Amino acid sequence: MNDTPNTIRLLIADDNAATRAATIALLEASVRRATVFEAANGEEAIRLAETLQPDVVLMDVQMPLMDGIAATQRIKQRWPAIRVVVHTIYPFHRNAALAAGADEFLIKGGSTDALLTTLFSDLITTD
Repeated sequence: MNDTPNTIRLLIADDNAATRAATIALLEASVRRATVFEAANGEEAIRLAETLQPDVVLMDVQMPLMDGIAATQRIKQRWPAIRVVVHTIYPFHRNAALAAGADEFLIKGGSTDALLTTLFSDLITTD
């Protein structure tokens, strides 16, 4: 995925490397104008959000060093324009994620269309 004008910058924060790889493969097959970055924990997600200024962060909840709820809260406090989508297998994290400032909440294992729409609907413009 190339970083060209009108490219969407996406940061995937998930401690599971296989999940990150599967999400990247899905995006490469579905989205042409996206550059994807990876973080394995909440602290790394914050560092990369600061240096890369992604358009959107796809944030897992249960990660080492700092969980996704705390990382979401810090990212939204420092950079409110960055869209954060919390993506987890645990539906009971919804209220905490939204209270932390998450823009959206998705359950892992949902449809590909729902994931892509949630990540990119506000960011894609027609040329």
